[in-house]
Amino acid sequence: MSLSFLPYAKQSINANDLKAVSHALQQELITRGPIVAQFEKSIADYCGAEYAVAFNSGTSALMACYFAAELSPFDRVISTPNSFIATVGMPIQQGILPQFVDLDRSTGNLNLDQLAPVLKTPLSRGRFFIVPVHFAGLAMDMALLDHHIHHPDTIVIEDAAHALGSFYPTGEKVGSCAYSQLTAFSFHPAKTLTTGEGGMVTTNDPHLYHRLQLFRDNGIERQAPYLKQPAALGYYEVQAVTGNFNFTSFQAALGLSQFKRLEQFIAKRRLLMKRYRQQLKDVRHLSLFTPVQDDFTAFHLCVAQIDFASYHTTRPIVMEKLKNRQIGTQMHYIPLYRHPLLAYQEWSRYPEAEIYHEQAISLPLYYNLEETDVDRVCHELVSILQES
Repeated sequence: MSLSFLPYAKQSINANDLKAVSHALQQELITRGPIVAQFEKSIADYCGAEYAVAFNSGTSALMACYFAAELSPFDRVISTPNSFIATVGMPIQQGILPQFVDLDRSTGNLNLDQLAPVLKTPLSRGRFFIVPVHFAGLAMDMALLDHHIHHPDTIVIEDAAHALGSFYPTGEKVGSCAYSQLTAFSFHPAKTLTTGEGGMVTTNDPHLYHRLQLFRDNGIERQAPYLKQPAALGYYEVQAVTGNFNFTSFQAALGLSQFKRLEQFIAKRRLLMKRYRQQLKDVRHLSLFTPVQDDFTAFHLCVAQIDFASYHTTRPIVMEKLKNRQIGTQMHYIPLYRHPLLAYQEWSRYPEAEIYHEQAISLPLYYNLEETDVDRVCHELVSILQES
C-alpha cells in the first residue's frame, strides 16, 4: 500500500468553511462589506487590541504598518535575518538598508542581548524602527525588548505572521500591542488560520488605525475631519499613492468560520509538537526549540536543527530522501543577508544565524496531521540520518 504524501504545511477546510464562503458570495457586497468588519472585530477582541484592519496579504499588512508609522529615509530599521523578505521589504523599496541582529538559536528569534547595544547608538536624525519576528509562533519577550529602548520616539512593528494565538512570556496575547505600535498577521494557507491569502494589522492608536485604512484603499480619503476640502456626497481625495489592498467578504467569511476552530487548531499543533519532542528527544546532534514556551505558543512550524555534518550528509540530501519517502519539508529561512538584494551584509557578523541556516529543517505540522504521522516522519528522518 502506498503511503500518502505528508506536506510540511496544509490548510484545513471543512464543510462549514465552504458554506460560509458560499453564503458570502451571495451577498450584495462581496468586498469591503460588513463581514470584513466583523472579522476585524473578532481578531481585535481576541488579541485584546482596540483596532484591526484586514489586508489582502500578510505582505501588504506589513507594508501598511510602515506607511502608517510614516517611515522616512532617515529612519533605521532593525530586524532579524531569519524571516521572509516582506518583513523588511518596504524599507528596501524606499532605499533604506535594514540592519540585522544575530539569532538566539533556542528560539529562532533575534537575540535581545545583541539588540540592546544597537539601540544605544545615538541618532542625529530619524527614528529606530524595530521589527521583531515571532518566529514559528514563539513569542519574543516584548517587555524585555521594551526595556532596551532608549529613544522615546522608537517605533515597534511586530511581525506576527506566525503567531496568532501565542502569548508573550508576560502573559499578554500577541497582537495586543502591549509593547508595540502595530502588529501584523498573515492568513496564508500554511498558517494556523487561513483566508486563502490575507493579513491583518492590530493597533491601539486611532491615528495609526486611520492611516492603515488609508493605505488599504489607494490612499483615498472620504471622511471628515481628514479631508482638505469640505465633505460632500461622492467627494473624495487621493492623499497618497498606495495601492488596492482590500479584503474580500468571502475571505472574511472563511476567516470567521476558521476562527471558530482557532483554539482547536492551536491545541492540535501543541499536541503534535509534544509528540515530536517525545520521538526526537534522544536523537544525537538534533535539537528542537526551547520547550519553555510550549504552553503559551501557537506553533506555526516544527523546526529541527540537525548537525548534518556529524552524520556525513547535508540538508538537501536529507530533504530529497524524505521527499522520496512521501514526506515534505522546508527551510525557514535562507538568511535575508544571503540574498543578492542584501549582499552588502557580512555573513561573518551573524555566526548563530549561519549555524542555524546550515542545520534548520521544517518538518510537517498542520491540523489534519495525526500523531501516527509524526511517528512516521520521525522514524524516516532518524533512519535516513543513521544510514548516512
